[in-house]
Amino acid sequence: MRTQKFGFWTDQLPYRWTHRLTCTIFKALGKLESHGNENIPRRGGVLLLSNHVSYLDPIIMGSAANREIYFMARHDVFDVPILGWLAAAHNAYPVRRGTADRAALRHTISLLKSGKLLLVFPEGTRSVDGTLGKTHGGVSFITYHANVPTIPVFLKGSLMPRNAKWIRPAKLVVTFGPPIDFTEVRKIGNKRESYRAMGKQIMQEIADLRDKPT
Repeated sequence: MRTQKFGFWTDQLPYRWTHRLTCTIFKALGKLESHGNENIPRRGGVLLLSNHVSYLDPIIMGSAANREIYFMARHDVFDVPILGWLAAAHNAYPVRRGTADRAALRHTISLLKSGKLLLVFPEGTRSVDGTLGKTHGGVSFITYHANVPTIPVFLKGSLMPRNAKWIRPAKLVVTFGPPIDFTEVRKIGNKRESYRAMGKQIMQEIADLRDKPT
């Protein structure tokens, strides 16, 4: 792996170029800051679980992380000019919302088991007012079966809030927390109960990052 002076590493030249481009854009428009990058393991599969406030969140996360990421994106995002191109350039793959997209779930777990860093939004959709919602059903399934280090993430600020038609400058701060310890949750005998408990713990860990001074 190649390590850049700014702490980011990838072997994929196109991704490195787009990463530099988006870092420059988000630092200019949002004075992007990232904290807790040391919590992301340099090797092996890792799952990032973050709050979700805008279409730009995955690209902001990709710019803040010090490692190449993969993420699911709603299938119609790829039809949006520029945004669709940026999503594809940042290793996005489609998922159909509102359905049990088993192919997307299997692909996600496969990527994690093959050693990729993967971003998932537990709420499944963008927050209307910035408040945290409940986890989408498939998130606990992925977390439970991939069994890789799981990092809670909180993004403060948005350049394009829900229902906004244009990008607006705003302060952006991304905080990566320490890996979540699911030891007690995995002791629960019933899988459905394990999924529910795991979902609650995930959102609590994200909320704790939200409430932590930066």
